[in-house]
Amino acid sequence: MSRPTRSSTASASGRLPKWVVRAAVMALAALGFHPGASARERSNDQLPVKYRKSPFALMSLSVGVPTDGWQIRAKRLRPSENLWIQEKSVPYSYGHPALVLMLYRTAKQISRQSPGSILLVGDLSNEFGGPLYGHKSHQSGRDADVGFFVIDRDGNAENSRSLLRFDKEGLARDGSGIRFDDYRNWLLVQLWLKDSRANLEHVFVASHLRKRLLDFARQRPIFRPYVQAASKFLRQPTNGLPHDDHFHIRIACPESQRSLCSAAVASR
Repeated sequence: MSRPTRSSTASASGRLPKWVVRAAVMALAALGFHPGASARERSNDQLPVKYRKSPFALMSLSVGVPTDGWQIRAKRLRPSENLWIQEKSVPYSYGHPALVLMLYRTAKQISRQSPGSILLVGDLSNEFGGPLYGHKSHQSGRDADVGFFVIDRDGNAENSRSLLRFDKEGLARDGSGIRFDDYRNWLLVQLWLKDSRANLEHVFVASHLRKRLLDFARQRPIFRPYVQAASKFLRQPTNGLPHDDHFHIRIACPESQRSLCSAAVASR
């Protein structure tokens, strides 16, 4: 099943004036705080002895947990003909190769299933991981924000350049008339369910959009077999924002690096 996509830009309204944002950033900088500032560069000497040697010494490694961690030799996500990176997220587009390669695969697959579709990606992590402004997690290269697919007032599929918030009716909260695209957003979830290579662990999304997606799939025999798995896969975080403007995906710690994925290791 596919439907033609009109490649255009859906922009969010109601943003703060640029001078307000600049003034806030300057005030924070004066206090010694720099939003989005990268963590310090890391070296093999900071790793447990096992991971300073071959084959790990040249590998991309995720250290610690998503809320307290860092990374070394991260892979950078780059835009392509079927993948856009939100402009403000370009400096924070580093992650573990398993995550980055999965995003490339997803972008290609969704463009084949629904021609003209372009995957919008937001923040991954800083080049060396560590705290990332605006996030509790995204510290160890295993998290990524992915924008929702949208349709216009007339039901035409569009590709958004920014992360838009949606209510339970699927309407953009900015009053633009843009709507949540149930069809392509479900295709996205189903592709992630089927992807066995990245070991995707969670997909966080607001509960009202989770319900919308599951209801959409239940009503269509071709999608119904995936509903039970998706109901376990999709969740709204209990201690964070509801995620009504993007999917937050997280891959599991790679099997060969399991002993690295602890806060105790990250704090060394």
